[in-house]
Amino acid sequence: MKTIQSGARFILITLAVLLTFVSCNNKPLPDLQEQSAVKTSNISPDTIAMDTAAILADTITTAVKNGCEKILLVTIENFKVWNLNNGAAIVFKAKMAIDADGSPHAYCPGNKGLDYTANAGRPGNWYGVVTDDEGHPVIQKNWDPYPGCYVSPTTMVNKSLPNSNPLKYCNSEEIPFIALPAKVQVLGHIKIGDMAYVYNTKNKKGTYAIFADGGPAGKLGEGSIYLADKLGINKSPRNGGAKDGIIYFIFPGSGIGNGTLRTEEEIRKDGDKEFRKIGLETILDCLSFD
Repeated sequence: MKTIQSGARFILITLAVLLTFVSCNNKPLPDLQEQSAVKTSNISPDTIAMDTAAILADTITTAVKNGCEKILLVTIENFKVWNLNNGAAIVFKAKMAIDADGSPHAYCPGNKGLDYTANAGRPGNWYGVVTDDEGHPVIQKNWDPYPGCYVSPTTMVNKSLPNSNPLKYCNSEEIPFIALPAKVQVLGHIKIGDMAYVYNTKNKKGTYAIFADGGPAGKLGEGSIYLADKLGINKSPRNGGAKDGIIYFIFPGSGIGNGTLRTEEEIRKDGDKEFRKIGLETILDCLSFD
């Protein structure tokens, strides 16, 4: 126990020194795993997320709980959802199912899309594709990205485009996003467009993401194709995903709302800002989810 506490104290002191250096120089932290090779003047946008992942990887087994207020909001599929420090973040450790929604070829007639057509519904009960006034799936035209395929929507949209335009929605193949069930949204005061950070405990990879889609009731842990790829997870909507070991941090009130699609660069920038608001010490203190 003394060894663990001493290790944790050393880590927090080291992080405090790093944060002081960053605040004085107004530059992002370098990747701690490649500290000797990285020059702070040449840090790429990816380094922000890489750095956060490196810090979590180095400290996840030695973090302490002191100073971390955790309130259990709900348990879904045996995964516990926590409110950290009066809503500073909503956190849970769960699986990751792959959400293909928003991709222009997520669903196609003849079961030829990225995902099984059955996951978008069936005649008379379509819920994963855009339908016309008679309830039939909208088919993409010759000028659309995937002519002949259905239009797959996400909750997050570009409000300036019509519903029948596949570009209106957050593309699962291009944007790192997560999906959440309504109960977590309500209990956590989370809105579409809020920022998130997702971390794979199995391979120590992490990245920023955005909350862009609703998930089914009674299910927890879902991310886009692109998010899975960034985390080193099998990204196939049909047979990919991870059974456990994925930590999701969501920052309530951190987005700009619905109606505008965000770029990956914007997600990185805004996500890092929210992560640093909470502080690395708090994140470390709250890494135990049992």
